[in-house]
Amino acid sequence: MTQKVKLNAAHIFILGVLSAFAVFSMDFYLPGLPQLQKDLNTSASLAQLTITASLVGLGLGQLVIGPWSDRIGRRRPLLIGTLIFTLTSIAIVLTSNIWILILMRFFQGLAGSVGIVLSLAVITDSFSGRDLTNNVMINQSINGIFPVIAPVLGGIVVAMFNWEMTFWILAGLGISLFLAVQFYLPETREPVDQSTATNVEMRHVYQQLFANRQFMVYMLLQTLMMAALFAYISGSSFVLENIFHLNVTTFGIVYAINGLGIAVMTIFAGWLANRWREEKTLGIFIGYGLLGGILLALSLFMAKPMVVVLIAFFMIVSAIGGIQGMTTALAMKDQHANPGAASALLGMMRYAIGGVMSPLVGIFGTRSYVPLVVIILVVQLLAMVLYLNSVQRKM
Repeated sequence: MTQKVKLNAAHIFILGVLSAFAVFSMDFYLPGLPQLQKDLNTSASLAQLTITASLVGLGLGQLVIGPWSDRIGRRRPLLIGTLIFTLTSIAIVLTSNIWILILMRFFQGLAGSVGIVLSLAVITDSFSGRDLTNNVMINQSINGIFPVIAPVLGGIVVAMFNWEMTFWILAGLGISLFLAVQFYLPETREPVDQSTATNVEMRHVYQQLFANRQFMVYMLLQTLMMAALFAYISGSSFVLENIFHLNVTTFGIVYAINGLGIAVMTIFAGWLANRWREEKTLGIFIGYGLLGGILLALSLFMAKPMVVVLIAFFMIVSAIGGIQGMTTALAMKDQHANPGAASALLGMMRYAIGGVMSPLVGIFGTRSYVPLVVIILVVQLLAMVLYLNSVQRKM
């Protein structure tokens, strides 16, 4: 490994954008998902499969890219990924076949995974201890801004143009990030001797991570809570637009407010972690999200539940700001030997479970939000049980 490279604020900002741009590609076109379904004459479940395909690509891509970057460095995978992301965004616009679109979304997810896994790996290369936690939280705060911007801009773009225009804009973002990496982002990981970097050693690295109980607990906590988030991402447009009859622009504003909650709670979690133990901070945010899930369940029994549903969604989503940042920092604390692989495994589990959860809302229908409530509440309860038995007991 190279001597630690000092990163400045501009580098951290670029890393934050890199970590967010693949997820931005979902949030940005989400207001146009019902329009996409209509234009391509397809079902809600197949339209939601465009999200699932991207999530599966995000998960699988990280498993390869993480350890690959530990061997060859960070810049080359970032350049390849941002270029492929740009090309697939253009291909999506040019097709009118839902299955080709789903396939392109899968490859777009594969390409976008470079930013998610390598932004965290670069930070881990460059910082340790409390500095690592602080910079992870800064990275997550920047990451959290994009869910605020994306649906608002997406709603405006879809209203003024169409869902295809969102992907032209994503192509522009992809090429901009390619240029930023090429001309500004430094290399933080020196390539190793390729003759010693075997697939057997890659498997051994992952075996070590699976055997690390602390890493596994925080990874599972993050996975469970992200399952709730991706169920919300997949189902919220149908719930709010089709059941509660919000228009595309209003939905974008609501979605943006929830995204702003992620950014604010990420900053708040970082502030708390500097005063309390990170483990305690994590428990507070898991409990806060669970209260939102309970409130969402109670809304099913109300005559006019829309306001309660909006409050519950805000609590569920904003809690992710503290949970994702804390679980990431706690999981990565002792992973300086192979941070790419550790970051990849975190990301793979996060997005793979998202890929599994997302279509369930559509499969069970879009005329009721009962399936969404059940999915969210079950995974939140599992996360709370895991926290109480594996984290709080050891505090």
